[in-house]
Amino acid sequence: MLVLSLVALAVIGVSFVAASYDRGVHWHPNLSVTLNGSPYPVPANIGVDSSLWKDHSLDQYGIGMAPLHTHDTSGTIHVEVNTSHRDFTLHEFLAIWGQPSDGSAIGGHPVTSLTVDGVQQASPTGDVVLKDGQKIAMTLSA
Repeated sequence: MLVLSLVALAVIGVSFVAASYDRGVHWHPNLSVTLNGSPYPVPANIGVDSSLWKDHSLDQYGIGMAPLHTHDTSGTIHVEVNTSHRDFTLHEFLAIWGQPSDGSAIGGHPVTSLTVDGVQQASPTGDVVLKDGQKIAMTLSA
């Protein structure tokens, strides 16, 4: 009986520790950008390559790279953070990339439209919280 009780306490203890451990998140929203109807590439290695890592204010949440970054030109934003207790935004990704964090321009081209999962946002400078599987579309003008 004593052994059974000790096993039960060990299982409860392990369950409690696992439940309280914050494993962070690894999400993949997608950003597509168009300029005058043509695709405008989101560079590979934003937040990985030092030349594409302009803002380091979120470094405490990353794991060897910016917590918001890209690996290729597909537009997939990797949200790889060590906490699930904080929202991360499109503005923060743009700041890491070195773009105006208010979302007003990309590569010097004004943002004329912003949609998230097909829903038009009130303004291109809206604060978009990044979520897994989210589809973000920005339209630029010359």
